[in-house]
Amino acid sequence: MRFYFIVLSLVFILFTIITSCKKSNDNSVYDCFPDAPDVRQITNEKATVKKADAEFFIVEQGSIDTKLNPCNLPAEFQVNNLEVTISGDVKQQTQLSICCVENFVITKITR
Repeated sequence: MRFYFIVLSLVFILFTIITSCKKSNDNSVYDCFPDAPDVRQITNEKATVKKADAEFFIVEQGSIDTKLNPCNLPAEFQVNNLEVTISGDVKQQTQLSICCVENFVITKITR
């Protein structure tokens, strides 16, 4: 009887560990602009991380003057002139927004 209790306890502990480590695929977790509708989606596009003053932004390959303002750029990607591949959602701007800068929520970024 004691053996079954130990086995059941181990199974319960393993199940708890496995389910607690499950990552969410819900992109709303990453959405820093939840009230702004998506204007377009970017999927696996080449881009470059740029730094101006103390701010980082992303420039899509082939873009001339449009900058993406990433609200959730991980620290390890905050490197000037870093070549990356990005996926994410470009958000609709407000009336008072700055020209040529689009808010961007990163859903995936790789080197």
